[in-house]
Amino acid sequence: MKRSGFVLILVFAFLFFSCNHEGKEVHQHATKQEQKLLDEYSEILHSVKNIDSLYYLTDKYEQLLTQKKGSPQELAKLYHKAANKFYAYSKYEVAKEYFKKAGQAYGVSGDTLMSVKMRGNQAVLMDLQGHYKEAIKTFLDISEYFKKTNDTLPLAFAYSNIGVIYEELKNPEKAIEYAKKAIRLKLNAGDTLKIASNFNNIGVNFDELLHNPDSAIYYYRKALGIYSRYHKTEHSAIVVNNLGRMYLEKDAFDKAASNFNRAYIIFDSLGADNDKAAVLRNQGELYFALGNIPEATKKMEQSYELYKLIGVSEGLLKTSELLSKVYLASDKYGKAAAVMQFHNMLKDSLLNFQNQAIVAEMETKYQVKEKNRTIELLKLQEKLRNKQIKWQALFIGLITTLLVMVIILFYSHRKRAQLSQRQLNLELQNYLLQVAEMQDKLNTKKGDCGKEPNFEQLKKANLSKQEMKVIKLIAEGYKNAEIAEKLFISQNTVKTHIKNIYSKLDVKNRVEALRKLNNEPS
Repeated sequence: MKRSGFVLILVFAFLFFSCNHEGKEVHQHATKQEQKLLDEYSEILHSVKNIDSLYYLTDKYEQLLTQKKGSPQELAKLYHKAANKFYAYSKYEVAKEYFKKAGQAYGVSGDTLMSVKMRGNQAVLMDLQGHYKEAIKTFLDISEYFKKTNDTLPLAFAYSNIGVIYEELKNPEKAIEYAKKAIRLKLNAGDTLKIASNFNNIGVNFDELLHNPDSAIYYYRKALGIYSRYHKTEHSAIVVNNLGRMYLEKDAFDKAASNFNRAYIIFDSLGADNDKAAVLRNQGELYFALGNIPEATKKMEQSYELYKLIGVSEGLLKTSELLSKVYLASDKYGKAAAVMQFHNMLKDSLLNFQNQAIVAEMETKYQVKEKNRTIELLKLQEKLRNKQIKWQALFIGLITTLLVMVIILFYSHRKRAQLSQRQLNLELQNYLLQVAEMQDKLNTKKGDCGKEPNFEQLKKANLSKQEMKVIKLIAEGYKNAEIAEKLFISQNTVKTHIKNIYSKLDVKNRVEALRKLNNEPS
């Protein structure tokens, strides 16, 4: 949910660069025939229901305009409309090609501004495709034009998107630098509302990449102030939820709970189920941190079921992992194993989907190149029909082959999953036996010891809150890995805390630390 600000900037930029250009265009009067063809194409676009029809109609009207010796301005409009429609179908590679052709045609017609804006649309699509460095270079190129023309808002949008891309490249310093540049430009232009998304993005960088909750809270609050002033309820709720997570990281549990409750009420009133599920998961983490396992289980289960209902795989993946940990904490090993098995299956499924998306993008690139290379052959109707039949047969054969492979992979995965389940059950049984043995040992030790550890001794050592938690868990017999899981930190962090504890207690190992804790001689 934190990344909503990024998506908003990209959408705003795309809409801006694709905006209506009436009134600013270079005046090249279209003939009645040209205008009629454009009007027909625009009208038909509204009724297009599949991608094949879109390909066919665009090629047809492009040829008709070319045959009528249409002006570059009219061709540019056709390409522009086609690009927007292909973008709506998520055919980014094809849309990018048509934006490029539109830009070239606008340039030939003398409309430099629209030519530059078409390059901006190409950059947005590059970012959506993951071609980050290429997108940054394109945005920087068009930024130079907007600097020369003193066009403030387009320059601000370009900087905002450069900041977004640097965040995706895990470069928070550059991301924050360009976000601040965009803020200054928007302030000069009096565009206060859109500054909020930049503040939110800066907060995300401090939150997710720099791990600086105090700075993140500062920028989230600035974004929230603007959204509240303009009554942007949903955007406000997103930022409020981000604030709740920051307060949770700082162990400010009351503030975290207040923000989560506020965000949930807003999302519930808006019917935003995806956001509601995310807040429920955050509330579950809060209750888990407070040690309220029953309430944590309730919230996590609600989030889990809601994600399943609305079919949001990414949220379900994270929630299922956390829910299994909550089940383990409450000794519900069977449920924990079932949820973790579902988690692993979902993870594999998402990986397969991503691989399919890569294949689809490669096929689209291939189709674009083929279209450009075979454009002259479209005039030969008979050869075109034969070629279409050939490619259709090849496509059907390819789909059939892919289906067979998917079926084989499915059954193979199913067998592996069954074997994994059996292995998991065996490991679970062994684990339960080990737990029972450890419990017996602990009971025996408690009987022999006859006294509780003296934690008052620790206060003199000036241990931190987290170090106190670690030494208490050591005293209870937990290992490093178990301590890391209980405190939701890494094993390296646990080792660092233990090293600091040894230093402050002036001991060399756990035995000496526990003896000192129990006031025993070394």
